[in-house]
Amino acid sequence: MVRSSSRIGLGLLSLCVAACAPSTSETTDSDSGTTDDPSAGSSGGETDATTGPPFVPIPARDVSIVRVEANPGVAVPIGLDGGEVPGAMRNAYIPANRDMLIRVFLDVGDNWVARKLEARLTLLFKDGTEKELSDTFLIEADTFAGGLTTGPYFGLLADDAQPGVRYRLSLWEAEWGQEDTPEPDPPPRLPVNADDSVIVGVENSYQKLRVVLVPVHYSNGSCAANVDPEYWQPLMRDALLQENPADEVEITIHEPFEVTYSMTSFSGLNNLVNDIAQLRAAENPQPWIYYYGLFDSCGGCIGTGDGPGGGCTVGLAAGITGDSKQNANLRVSAGQLLSTDGATLDTFVHEVGHTQGRRHIYCPNGGAAGTDGSYPYDNGIINVWGFGIRDFQLRHPTATVDYMSYCGPTWCSDWQWNATYQRISLLSSWELEDAPVEPDGDGVLIGVIEPNGDSEWWTAPGSFAQDEARSATHSVRFELGDGQVVHEAAVVGERPHYPAINVLAPLPPGLDHDALAEVAMTYVHDDHEASIVVAPQKMFHDPAVRALVARDE
Repeated sequence: MVRSSSRIGLGLLSLCVAACAPSTSETTDSDSGTTDDPSAGSSGGETDATTGPPFVPIPARDVSIVRVEANPGVAVPIGLDGGEVPGAMRNAYIPANRDMLIRVFLDVGDNWVARKLEARLTLLFKDGTEKELSDTFLIEADTFAGGLTTGPYFGLLADDAQPGVRYRLSLWEAEWGQEDTPEPDPPPRLPVNADDSVIVGVENSYQKLRVVLVPVHYSNGSCAANVDPEYWQPLMRDALLQENPADEVEITIHEPFEVTYSMTSFSGLNNLVNDIAQLRAAENPQPWIYYYGLFDSCGGCIGTGDGPGGGCTVGLAAGITGDSKQNANLRVSAGQLLSTDGATLDTFVHEVGHTQGRRHIYCPNGGAAGTDGSYPYDNGIINVWGFGIRDFQLRHPTATVDYMSYCGPTWCSDWQWNATYQRISLLSSWELEDAPVEPDGDGVLIGVIEPNGDSEWWTAPGSFAQDEARSATHSVRFELGDGQVVHEAAVVGERPHYPAINVLAPLPPGLDHDALAEVAMTYVHDDHEASIVVAPQKMFHDPAVRALVARDE
């Protein structure tokens, strides 16, 4: 991720509320008609000083429910014009076991008098149980999308976000004054028939994100700085959870990683990503696990003089990673500790996004390279209201841009949400397989070639997916001690944020590393064949041990 002098701010039009979930009560009585129970409403049981009898809630007058939205991170309509929103009209997935906001949008009559209304949300579960959420809200006018407290809202907790859950919603007068006003037709409830219910639309999902946080102990020149992983762990967990359709984010803290080479250039950041990738290969975790290196370079600008657009690179991913188990070796990225927690966390979400297969999103004056032309919204806007289930802030649909862009402020668009839902779902499904996932194949050779021609190579366990696109102009030649020569077509791709080239090729079957005489990558440039010789001692010589290769300082 690049922080450049052309970075723009669109202005954060968000509202922070004190809490997501109002008070709740549970009941097995789902009757939504007028009740004789004085405790049914939040004002129930109070005695009017003039007339004496307790107030009994009646259906709200002169108001209608026009829309209901679920917002687990991006707004999804679940009720419209008195009925259910069919699947074809849903814009995004609603994961199971995830907190979410339920918003109710109201239209009031022309002669509306500001007053309190009670909103009741009844949840009906597949096992036959029910739960009623109820709260009282001051309604002064039509609901304003940018003002959370201008209409009823509820916090639906993760335990209640279950596949098949249905709901019904109704509005009630919460105080005296409307007894002589005619009862509305249709009544202010959704669905209109009090005995019916509509589906929330929670997916039958298992959505886990597993990240290993690698804190960097950095010492070079006048800068010696360590990262406190205990401080960052909960912040990073919440940041990733808020903008990803997951029901759980697990951040595991790794032992500190020592770095003594300079982090004042793109090359230094590229070296760190290479090192974290080699660390991942050496430890050989399960393929659904991401690695992220967090470092503090004392606020130095990384890439001065050679950064894209003259800016500073604040993070880098090993690649825009595919969705196969064989792509696990590139689920690696790193980011810088920045002047604010928010900027540090934005970089983290962005770089992990690359390793989830997400490309940059265009925004005006952003300057990002390799943008995704299939993004559906102009100028990178998120297009629907976003909501943070941990910070309780709304994100404006046209004043906020997608988190894979270079502009700000950022949030997750519903388009991005759906794409990452599919990736998280696939990787999470591997956890449910009967046996642990072991790397197959004879291993892979991984190389990173910098723009100046310098390169670094290592081997890692695993193999290639059968559908990996191989380069027509890049191949790797393995010369063995017995004179045998093996050629393998390579997979080639550019790293985001930095024009280093990733080269991956399968190792020859049954390769004896000690028998290697030479390894070289051959490629075509300007119609001429060129090659880079990879000294065998730069590679892992014992894949069983997978000890890290010492970097030449």
